[in-house]
Amino acid sequence: MAEHDAESLFILVVDDNPDDLYLIRRDLVALGHRVAGVSTAAEALDHIAEAYPDVLMTDVGLPGMDGIELLKTVRARTGGSWIPSLVFTGSLDEATQMRALEAGADAYLCKPASREMLHAKLGVILRLKAMQRQAEARNRELARYRSLQEEEQRLARFVMERLINREALGDPAVSHWIASAAEFSGDLIAAARTPGNVLHVLLADGAGHGLAASLNVLPVTAPFYRMTERGFGIDAIAREINSKVRALLPVDRFIAATLVAVNFRERYVTVWNGGNPGPLLVRPDGGVRLHFNRHHFPLGVVDDDEFDGTVDAHVVNPHDHLLLFSDGLIELEDAAGQALGVDGLGVALNGLHAGLRLPRLTEIVQDLTGGSPPRDDISIAQIALTDTPQPVPAVSSGELPAAPTASDWRFVLRLGAADLKRLDAVPLVLGAIEQFEGVRPFAGRLFLVLSELFNNALDHGLLRLPSSLKAGVEGMDVFLDERSRRLARLEMGAVEFELSLRQGDGQPPVLHISCADTGPGFDHEEQIRSAGLEPTGEDILKGHGRGIPLLLRVCEEVRYSGVGNRVDVLFRLAERTS
Repeated sequence: MAEHDAESLFILVVDDNPDDLYLIRRDLVALGHRVAGVSTAAEALDHIAEAYPDVLMTDVGLPGMDGIELLKTVRARTGGSWIPSLVFTGSLDEATQMRALEAGADAYLCKPASREMLHAKLGVILRLKAMQRQAEARNRELARYRSLQEEEQRLARFVMERLINREALGDPAVSHWIASAAEFSGDLIAAARTPGNVLHVLLADGAGHGLAASLNVLPVTAPFYRMTERGFGIDAIAREINSKVRALLPVDRFIAATLVAVNFRERYVTVWNGGNPGPLLVRPDGGVRLHFNRHHFPLGVVDDDEFDGTVDAHVVNPHDHLLLFSDGLIELEDAAGQALGVDGLGVALNGLHAGLRLPRLTEIVQDLTGGSPPRDDISIAQIALTDTPQPVPAVSSGELPAAPTASDWRFVLRLGAADLKRLDAVPLVLGAIEQFEGVRPFAGRLFLVLSELFNNALDHGLLRLPSSLKAGVEGMDVFLDERSRRLARLEMGAVEFELSLRQGDGQPPVLHISCADTGPGFDHEEQIRSAGLEPTGEDILKGHGRGIPLLLRVCEEVRYSGVGNRVDVLFRLAERTS
């Protein structure tokens, strides 16, 4: 027999018989262990208070506190920490063995014990200690993993909250609800307004569930907010997000998305939908007026040259609402395995006014899931289409710019037919000039001016669209459809912006904006006469001839030249006093 184990133990032996204590110590040392011996339970407790032994070996028949009571006391004082224990006595009666085991003894042997028996019993304890160390190591690793996971989730939650910008969902026109299949949702809802007060709403559904799916949708937030702030249309935003997703995510991590633009002034909505269920246009009584069912590929599936940015535009009743939702809602099943579906959703909405719809849909989700997390993330957004009068943006108190010290500058942009089909000219121009000193505080009003100039040049100058098309209940639908067809067929023509800044001594700087098109022009003198010198708010909100009155209100001077295909305006970078 090998006299030494691979592991040396520190063993505390308690025995009031000096001869037995000597023999046990001798055999244990011969086996390669370190040994301390005491004769009473009190001495053993004092010793343990200073240093825990690896193993406690005690005789049962000790004076005063016996060995079994010693085990109980040690167990109580160490707070449940495990000190392997071995009990020996001259008696093998079952009652004593039961008391010892109930007190926490790991082994039991009869004195005098042979060295071989001691070796075997301690071998069992060594194996138990090895198992304990492994369990403790696993517990430490699990605790470290949990700590890292909690920190990662805390950081992920913080970053996603910042990127998703939930504060923007405080827009009074948007109400929303999200139910997550896991701690993190792969669905995202975002809302923001353009400088022209057009409301953009995005509902995105990342592939998968949990943190991975949530990370998938992060690439969509920055382009959405940045491009909305600059006034880009949702078709351009969808194209840019598609490019980002293709560049940043694996090929199997696409994003289903619905992008909506609500033009309160013109009273129409524009929808781009890729991979999500189509939005529903809902009447005040809860009935479904229209299902937008044009479907494109989800974002990230096709390359830029294959991307289809075609949008659906529809004139709306301002008392209607638009309902957006992810497929997790309509794929919910009842006990019979029947999915809710779009038809079932329509039935659930029927007869409910706007304020009751989200609560009712929440109840349906709770009923169908039994209160448990759904199998797929569910997101719902309801958008009010109530017309919001658009005031001319003003510079807030304390934002009046100081007199610029930069030099005069000049900027020119000319877009041909191919570029007009795929680029948003106004954000391009505004994004360039607002970098110059003193321009940014007036970006909102400049966006309106540039939009009116560009839309008149493109719609009436190049596409020859008569404003009379907008007349009637469905006039705007007709106008938008015809605009889309004519723009798709446009092969020749151009729109050119020229902007320059002039600064006079002691006077606020003046921005000179010129917009020209290569079209045949129009009778601008009649338009100005019909607008009047003092246009009222009612005139400005009219679809017919609204552009010129708006320009007259916002700009210092509006001057048409030639056959009406060139207009020059003066925009003073200062508050107007009258």
